[in-house]
Amino acid sequence: MRLLLSCAFILTAVVLGGAYKVPRAQVRVFYPKGFEVSIPHEEGISLFAFHGKLNEDFDGLEAGTWARDIPSAKRGRWTFRDRETALKLGDTLYYWTYVIYNGLGYREDDGAYVVTEYAPSPRH
Repeated sequence: MRLLLSCAFILTAVVLGGAYKVPRAQVRVFYPKGFEVSIPHEEGISLFAFHGKLNEDFDGLEAGTWARDIPSAKRGRWTFRDRETALKLGDTLYYWTYVIYNGLGYREDDGAYVVTEYAPSPRH
C-alpha cells in the first residue's frame, strides 16, 4: 500500500509539475488606431492563437470578434496585429489565447486589458 501511494504521489507531481503554462499576453494599443497582442517565443511553441472582443466579455470559448492563428514568431514574439481598430481610453479588450507547445494545446483564459495609455506606434 505504501509503495502504491508513493507511486501515485510521484506520478501526480510529474504530471502537475510538468504542465506547460501559457505566458500572459502583452497588449499594446496604438493611437490613433491599432493594437497588438503577443507572447514571447520559447522553444517548443509551434502556434499561437488570439481570440478577442471589445467591451464585451466572452460567454465560454466563443471565437470572438478577432480569432486568428499565428503560425510563426517574428523578432522573438508570437504577435497578433490589428491595424484598423481604434481603441479608446477606458475600453476593455477581453481575450483568450491558445498555444501549441510540444504538440499539445494549452489555453490562457479570462484575459482582460483596460486601455489606460497608448504605446508608441510601431515601425512598419
